[in-house]
Amino acid sequence: MSYLGDPPRGRVGGVTRSTVQALSTALVIREEETLNGRNPVNSTGWSYARRALTRGVLAAGLVGAGLGVQATAASAPAQAAANCGNRNVSVYGVLADGRLTYTAIDPDNGNLLKAHVAGAPLGFTPRAMATLNFNTILLTSDQGDLYRVDVVTNDTSLGHHTPVKVFDRGWTHDKLTFDGHGHLYGTAAGKLIRYNVSQAKPGPAHIGGRTEIDTGFTLRTIAASGDDRLIATANDGRLLAYAITGADRWSSAQLDDAGWGGFTHLLSPGGGLYYGRTADGAMYWYEDDNPADGSGRDIGYHLNDPVSSRGWTQRLLSAQPAVCTATPPANPVRRKIADLANDEVGTGEASCDRYHPSCDQGRLAWCAMFATWTWEKAGVRGVPRSMFVARGLGKWGRDHDLFKPRPSGGVGSPKVGDWVIYGPPDGDVGGHVDVVVQVRPDGDLVVVGGNLSNAVRKRTIDPRTARSGDQNLLISGYVSPPGAP
Repeated sequence: MSYLGDPPRGRVGGVTRSTVQALSTALVIREEETLNGRNPVNSTGWSYARRALTRGVLAAGLVGAGLGVQATAASAPAQAAANCGNRNVSVYGVLADGRLTYTAIDPDNGNLLKAHVAGAPLGFTPRAMATLNFNTILLTSDQGDLYRVDVVTNDTSLGHHTPVKVFDRGWTHDKLTFDGHGHLYGTAAGKLIRYNVSQAKPGPAHIGGRTEIDTGFTLRTIAASGDDRLIATANDGRLLAYAITGADRWSSAQLDDAGWGGFTHLLSPGGGLYYGRTADGAMYWYEDDNPADGSGRDIGYHLNDPVSSRGWTQRLLSAQPAVCTATPPANPVRRKIADLANDEVGTGEASCDRYHPSCDQGRLAWCAMFATWTWEKAGVRGVPRSMFVARGLGKWGRDHDLFKPRPSGGVGSPKVGDWVIYGPPDGDVGGHVDVVVQVRPDGDLVVVGGNLSNAVRKRTIDPRTARSGDQNLLISGYVSPPGAP
């Protein structure tokens, strides 16, 4: 058996036939190529991850050792900005039959590296779990006991010692999470409770200082995202962030007002990296450029490049905390662009000269004037302010290697602050351009555009099917601001 240590980054190969056979009998590899399903919370009936899953490429080794997980690859892999050193994201889980699982994910690009399943069940029915460190896990049982599981190896297989009962009864928590800085959080009957953990492998003497933070924490998911910081999803689909100081001393921020209700589990290794597991078994990853700013406008979405499109069948999931750190961007230009666009919503055509003198109170089409104005006001350099044709902006983006094509039937990789180009990026007329101000986790975009019904308008679109412009054209792709991450 391999001795556990924090593993180096990089892909892991060499899956044995016996491992493949053992796992394939225990886990379900779903047949669906898309995840079509109504969000039970949001009445608009968004279908989670129904875009992009048909692009999955089956990697035999990962499926064999990956819990029936289907890994996916994007044509242009995303790159995360979180700093994780040379460490991978480690995710532990528990299957319905009580066996522990381990999965490693590359934090830079969301690629699944390896996955293992323990040979024997834990011996009790787990209810909630929190990963303390690379080889230590805490779990509550359906009887209210608290157990510690010490992992022996997770290199080429997963093995652990017999679980140690730390406390007998009293741990009725439905959710647990550890912040990696000495604080264990749990929810029970709507109460958020914090404990001090003073050892890497704690016994009864090392878990104490029980503090009831407050009531009203009836949440769908919860995960520690940093030192005394939590992220959570509410039952109505909102994404929330919390900063905890002590009893009755905490603050919260709403990162997104809807769209997160389809996730059954939320995980974070810190550094602004978030992972969401859907009810259909897909795992998606997100990156928050500044997780401490109380805003979700800078969250990046990788809808075309999920960790896995299916196969995450665990009942419980928990990521090793405090693996990654975040460095806020020095120039948050994307957020500035979104703020500028949002502030202009409702401005009428009679005032369009503020975006360019050539607008002449709407005598010229001015959607491109508005789009370039938002970039210039946000401090973007080299903006083609003299280009008044929307598809011309697409051509400019293509000529400057800033154009990101939208795949047929898919979403593509839009980010806040991008231009949305309707029609081919060929410089011809008949198209339209919007500015992305928000990306929804289901792929829908919130956009702001000029020259829409004679004003600046804000709307939510499905980029797979949205059309606009005189020729009613589909979206061909997106243009990123030069120099913006």
